Amino acid sequence: MGLTFVKSTCQNAHFNTVFHVKFSQMDGEQNTEIETHIFERPTDQSHVLIIHEKLMKRKTDRYILNIALAYHKLGYKVTILTSQYDKHDCIGDVKFADSVSVLYSGWWIPRSFLGLFRSNMSAFKAAWMAFRLICFPPEPKPELVVLDVSLFALYFLKLFTKYKVFYVETFLELKNTDACYEHSKNNPTLLEAKWVKLADEIIVETIGFCEILKKSYPSLNVKPKVLYPSIDIGLWNEPGIKIHRIIPDLMDNTVLFLTIGKFKRSSNFKLALDAFELLLEVIDDKTVTKRFQLVIAGNCKTLEEKFHYNEMMAAAKQRICASQVTFLKQLPIVHEKTLIMESTVMIHPAKNDVHSDFLLKAMSLGKPIVATNKGIASKILVHRLSGVIIDPEPRMFAIAMKKLIVSPHLQVFLGDMARDTFDKSYSFESFCSKVNQMMKRPLLKDSASTLCPSESVKTRN
Repeated sequence: MGLTFVKSTCQNAHFNTVFHVKFSQMDGEQNTEIETHIFERPTDQSHVLIIHEKLMKRKTDRYILNIALAYHKLGYKVTILTSQYDKHDCIGDVKFADSVSVLYSGWWIPRSFLGLFRSNMSAFKAAWMAFRLICFPPEPKPELVVLDVSLFALYFLKLFTKYKVFYVETFLELKNTDACYEHSKNNPTLLEAKWVKLADEIIVETIGFCEILKKSYPSLNVKPKVLYPSIDIGLWNEPGIKIHRIIPDLMDNTVLFLTIGKFKRSSNFKLALDAFELLLEVIDDKTVTKRFQLVIAGNCKTLEEKFHYNEMMAAAKQRICASQVTFLKQLPIVHEKTLIMESTVMIHPAKNDVHSDFLLKAMSLGKPIVATNKGIASKILVHRLSGVIIDPEPRMFAIAMKKLIVSPHLQVFLGDMARDTFDKSYSFESFCSKVNQMMKRPLLKDSASTLCPSESVKTRN
């Protein structure tokens, strides 16, 4: 039996349609079977436009750039329509100038009037950018519009155009609270609850935001798509530096325990501090424990974070293990990567968190993680496979940390499993794959019949 594969390509104005043709010969008779695998691949005419307010250095800006770079990698032309952008005051570690075009609109609209009506001005900007797109669409005409601004923009786009629209829900009003996502929800207006249903797809950052969205919009008929933010882009792919440039007085054979987060009560750094102190008691060998060092790191920006940082510092000074605890209140990306690379065990004590950055970064570098069975960690990690998930109690954390220290093979196993999980489900490649799945759409039967051969055709001589 002979077997030959021929790959053919048909094109329309916006997509390449690729199919495979299989020829076979059996029992002296020639049979021709055409086996088609149809998928769509963007051409130079495919355009994605993103409406985003103020492209700066915020976490939401980084997430939007994740989406923009994913579409660019998939072959789309990408444009961001924003009301404010300064290339000198933007995310510097992710290079996107050559990949994404930036358009301005509504820059003249003030943020507020004497500190009032901020939400109204934000909605006005969103509506203005939507009408800018409706009245003066860029060339080529966008196939898809992605937006994370006020729902006014979504409503007007759906009312006056036929664009496919993806809505990114970021829950900005919830990010400054310490509420647990299991008990949190937004309180939308009647119009917002109605307009959000107009979106073709709704995108959220984590499973935590997905749960909040379902509680906030109980009548939502679109299943939200969870796209965890990509951390393996930009400076994260650069090599680390020497650990002594971050902590100069560190011994060469130090065993590092690391926890990273915001200096807020929701980060629950006290649990890590209590567990570390108990660990020094559980392991009754001073020659071993004197090499242990706990590092608590994060970025102090707000007044609340600075207050909690000083509070944690004062509490640590009262403990016996004070000399073995290091606090870092500035954490550039390269420093964060270096600390994770040099650490033996990652500690994630937060139990009310909805963000996954520290967990994903530790997983990407193949590090064992001890985390609470509350919050986002229990949704990402699998107990005893990609991490250790336990109750948020100091003694249980101390016992888990001890087991990892005395079992190097267990560290390797958990680290390797965590890295494999990251590569398959949370890497930038996986992010692009999920974005591509949302864009896939079946070809119409008429177009399939004109562009491609029928699914099964047999000729006999």
